[in-house]
Amino acid sequence: MFPKKMLLFVGLALLVAQLIFAGATAESGPGVLNVIIKMQQSPLAEGKSLAETEDLEMNSTTNLLNEVDSKKLAVSISVTGDIANSVYPLYVTMLGSKSNHELMMGGMNGSDKLVSFEDQDARLRKTKRNVESDYICGGEQFKVAGYLPVPDSFNQSSYKILDDLAILYLVDETGLPESQGKASPYLMNGSAFYVVPVSEGNAVRMMDASAKAAGLNGTDWYNQLAGKFDESASKGEPMVVVFTNTVSGSDEYLDAYKKFVEYAAGKGASFVTTKELVESSKNA
Repeated sequence: MFPKKMLLFVGLALLVAQLIFAGATAESGPGVLNVIIKMQQSPLAEGKSLAETEDLEMNSTTNLLNEVDSKKLAVSISVTGDIANSVYPLYVTMLGSKSNHELMMGGMNGSDKLVSFEDQDARLRKTKRNVESDYICGGEQFKVAGYLPVPDSFNQSSYKILDDLAILYLVDETGLPESQGKASPYLMNGSAFYVVPVSEGNAVRMMDASAKAAGLNGTDWYNQLAGKFDESASKGEPMVVVFTNTVSGSDEYLDAYKKFVEYAAGKGASFVTTKELVESSKNA
């Protein structure tokens, strides 16, 4: 009888351990990941023509998108009004035609400065119109839902403009005071739009430009990405990360990006667009 009781006890202990482990796994979940790809223009590279530089800009963006598109993963893409209207209109139209892509506006150009309320209003309206008109020529009507501003190009007076334009969300790369301690989208106090904080890592905010400015090499950057993803998943929080074509579209940062997407996908991450992330937060 004694051995049978011991076997029964051991069996119950193993069952309890399995249930505890399963509960912990279910609690942490596979993680929610919002990848934002920022398409920017680059200065004319030394020794390269304008046409060659433009090819580099499109190719670097395509390098980033190929990794998610090959797996049919959701991604958000920020383009400026200039890129949508005069630089790469057909390319932007092609980007918008894919069902796993969301287009957001990134200001009129990559060097927007803070201007008067009237000028901000005109600039944002023109940017929105440029991106929307490029989406699918003669096809499905598309309304821009999000705005990723150039740092220091907007202030609180811009909030009314976003509400007037029925913008759903603002991506916060700079760390607004209201974003402190927040990992998920939140409704801006006194406004109708949501703020989407870019995730904070141990060393840098989850933006490749910040990682590069901090001197991180590709391996260091990948470790930051993978570590933040695991941390966010364990807390049941979304991870929002920004990759720029001129930073991560080639060389070691492209390798880090590809490795990270593979890692997160292998972990069963739920890839969502920024708009989907905001909508899910509204319904939470």
